[in-house]
Amino acid sequence: MNIEKKLSWKKIDLMNRLHKLEKTIQDDLKRTPPQNTRTIQKFARWLEQLQYIFSKIQSINTQVIPKVEKALGIKLKDKEQVVIALFQPSTRNLFLETKTHFYGEDIFSTNFFDILSTLSDRAELLALIGDAAISLSVIHYIWPPAEISAGSLTLQRADIVSNEHMSEICDKWELYEHRIHFDPGEPSQTEMNHDKGTLLEAIYGIIYLNYGYDKTRELVKHIL
Repeated sequence: MNIEKKLSWKKIDLMNRLHKLEKTIQDDLKRTPPQNTRTIQKFARWLEQLQYIFSKIQSINTQVIPKVEKALGIKLKDKEQVVIALFQPSTRNLFLETKTHFYGEDIFSTNFFDILSTLSDRAELLALIGDAAISLSVIHYIWPPAEISAGSLTLQRADIVSNEHMSEICDKWELYEHRIHFDPGEPSQTEMNHDKGTLLEAIYGIIYLNYGYDKTRELVKHIL
């Protein structure tokens, strides 16, 4: 095991994939006989959902990314990562449904839909990296502890990295409002705070991947 290996992240060419899926659905819709109303309605729903995703991505690029960059004083080098970070699990069904419909068609590569249906899993990976980087960075800011005990240090860190506290920063950066999801209704406050904390962690995961630990530790000051 090479513990010195730098974490890497492979681009997935998200926008081209989404546009290819959109065009394929549009072409199939044109060829569908008008009496096949259920198929037409299904295509229309998929296209509507894709248009929603495109509008969200545009707002992420024009509103969220500039806001985060200004707050942190850095450039987010990989804009695609930020978009992926805001994908929620409820988007998975769209890509699973389209995968089933277009199964076996040569126009799509074998992993085309697998990549799209795991967007929220990729977001969770970013959050996992960010969570680890934040937790260790916070230790540096609160060291040495007021009391020489692991318990007191753990409590201090827990206050800072709590979902309630992290959600406040998430609100400032408007991450939650711009998340890409198809969730019905409103979640509970606890669920909302958890989601907000996870979104913020994903942003710090992106910072870690692109700038490394030292820069991430420096920028954790913005959530203290």
